[in-house]
Amino acid sequence: MFNKRLLSALALAAATTITPTAFAQQDTAPETTASLLKQTDADANTALDSLYARAPETRELIAGAKGVLIIPDVRAGGAILGTEYGHGVLRVPGMPDTYYNARTASIGAQFGFESKSEILVFLTQNALDRFRNSKGWTVGVDGSVAILKHGKGGRFDTNTGRHAIVGFVETKQGLMFDLSLAGTHFTKAPV
Repeated sequence: MFNKRLLSALALAAATTITPTAFAQQDTAPETTASLLKQTDADANTALDSLYARAPETRELIAGAKGVLIIPDVRAGGAILGTEYGHGVLRVPGMPDTYYNARTASIGAQFGFESKSEILVFLTQNALDRFRNSKGWTVGVDGSVAILKHGKGGRFDTNTGRHAIVGFVETKQGLMFDLSLAGTHFTKAPV
């Protein structure tokens, strides 16, 4: 009985010590920086294409944006203390791409690993400038992100997108509308 408890405690401790670095290393250890950036760009294109396929009206919204941050593969896992980590790209018309890391910590079981993509659409220059000029930017602290919801007829109501920053979260099951990105922290990735 004691050994079972000890093993359970050790397994639980191991699960809670998974770090964002472990997520990154499990897929990318042998790759070079250039190939990581190339893969991030390809994954970002795939995430946008998936969004456009599920909600074609978002194409016009994104085309008119001041900038778009695409985190194509956010991974979550852990027990008791959960963590999410992903890296992506900020695309601003006429500017070189800038790469970012996203991290979120939470309390509560997140057994196994889940994957989702997050897309933030900066609709005003002021919101984009504040994001780009920060050393680290946290949703709910440095700015709010409105998750757009479907309007009548199953389309996104882009008129409700009168916010400075709107967001989309997509899992394998589809677009999520009841999620919050509050607490997600974005920092520029060293390249």
